[in-house]
Amino acid sequence: MCLDIRGAGMAIDLSNKKIIMIHGLGSKPPRDVTHALWCKALIENIRVGHRGLAQRLDANPQLFESAYWADAVPHHIPDDAGYCRKLAIQVDKVIDERRAARDGFHVGMGEKLGSFFKDRGLDVVKLLAGALTVKDDVMTGLLRETELYDQDQYIADQFRAPLESALRKAWDAGQEPIVLSHSMGSFIGYDVLWRFAHRKTAGFRQYNSRRVRMFVTMGSPLGDASIRNLLFATHHQDHSRRQFPTNIERWHNYACLGDVVSHQKNFDETFYRPMRKLKLFPANKKFRSIDYAALHNPFEVVTHAGNRKKEKRNPHKSYGYLAQPRPGSWIADYLLDRLR
Repeated sequence: MCLDIRGAGMAIDLSNKKIIMIHGLGSKPPRDVTHALWCKALIENIRVGHRGLAQRLDANPQLFESAYWADAVPHHIPDDAGYCRKLAIQVDKVIDERRAARDGFHVGMGEKLGSFFKDRGLDVVKLLAGALTVKDDVMTGLLRETELYDQDQYIADQFRAPLESALRKAWDAGQEPIVLSHSMGSFIGYDVLWRFAHRKTAGFRQYNSRRVRMFVTMGSPLGDASIRNLLFATHHQDHSRRQFPTNIERWHNYACLGDVVSHQKNFDETFYRPMRKLKLFPANKKFRSIDYAALHNPFEVVTHAGNRKKEKRNPHKSYGYLAQPRPGSWIADYLLDRLR
């Protein structure tokens, strides 16, 4: 499966690529709807700067795989068809804004945060205050599912299993996968990568030396110490290699302004700096670890009977992250073999 890039004078082989996507909080549309909306948001993001590549992605849906775990939550009831139709409309609105704004979708170099949002008819103070009105709903779901993850290892295993399976399949096929994670999916992903790096038991030992080309965390709660205490690595807080996954070539983190889950801005101190010191990223350290903060997430919540008078924006929502220019360009570079 080769992709001819016009003007590049070369063909790009996509057969060794796999984009594995793991969602956040478990109250989700059905598996196929979640997968389709994630793929759409990401492909349309890439289409802004790489039309030919996006067309190829349209024709090769097998490049994408979802590590869907929502149905492992006890008594999980997926969103109904009516909600899913409304959600698709809101996703299209995010895509339309990304397409119209192009790279102006996010705060540029030297641009003032307040001016950026003012140009969009938004006030930063009101935006942050509005985000707090969705905090209870978001945090209730996060706390409920993290409690399950911590207290019921059978359920935690079910949360991790789809990503573990997807990675094994990709590595067995000789592919070089990336993991695209959101919210709770980011710490599930971290735990899975840690186990593949360090466990010596069957199903893990043979993959100890395998790597992911990129680990993308969006709206991640990993900056919170209470979340890190739930992870396998918490038993190895001795600044040794066993404290971190050793199988990540690049780790890029994204946090949107007003996201109540990813408010901690300490990724460099907590992860990147000690990982660089331990030489866990490959040689040529430039751009191996990046923390993108204060991004613009324009997602508007789906209106229903219970939230008509609440704030209409949810800066934590995955679709606003999937439309960010930077992950779009980095994933395009991965697909085009431009990562060095």
